[in-house]
Amino acid sequence: IGVSGYPMKMFRYFLERTDIDVILTYNHYTLQNDMALDLLPLCKEKNVGVINAAPFSARLLSDAPLPPWHKATPEVRQVAKAAADHCRARGSDIAKLALQFSVAHPGFASCVTGSANPARVSEWLTWIEEPIDSQLVAEVTEILKPIHNWIYCEGKPENNDVA
Repeated sequence: IGVSGYPMKMFRYFLERTDIDVILTYNHYTLQNDMALDLLPLCKEKNVGVINAAPFSARLLSDAPLPPWHKATPEVRQVAKAAADHCRARGSDIAKLALQFSVAHPGFASCVTGSANPARVSEWLTWIEEPIDSQLVAEVTEILKPIHNWIYCEGKPENNDVA
C-alpha cells in the first residue's frame, strides 16, 4: 500500500498513523528542492520505501518551455533560467544534472520521470551512467538558493506546507 502527493506534511501524517509500504513524492528532491530528505529517517525507521519523482520539476529544471499550468512565479522562472543558462555556458544541460542529482541519492528506492519520446528516455539512461559534475552541482545549487525549497499550494490550503 502506498501514498503519493505533493504536500510534504501529508506524508508525515500517514507515516505516523498508518502502516504503509511506500510513498511517492514529486518535486521534493531536486536541485531546487530537498524537502524529501526530512522524511527519509522516519521512512527508514518504519521500513517504508521512498520513490522520488519529477527530477525536472515539471520542466523547471530543463531547457524545455514550461507548460501553461506550471505554478512557478516569475522569480522562480527567472532563477531557474539563470541556472539553466549557467549549465549551458559550462557545456552541460541542466536536465542532465537534475536527473543525475535525483537518481544519485541512496535513500530513494527509485526515481520516476516521464516522457512520450523514446529517444529522450534513452538519452536519460545514458546520462545516469555518466559521472555527475559535483562542481557544477555546487554552482547550480548556489544559483538556485533564492528559490531553495520553493513550493506552491496544491489542493486545500490547510493540507499544504507553509510556503
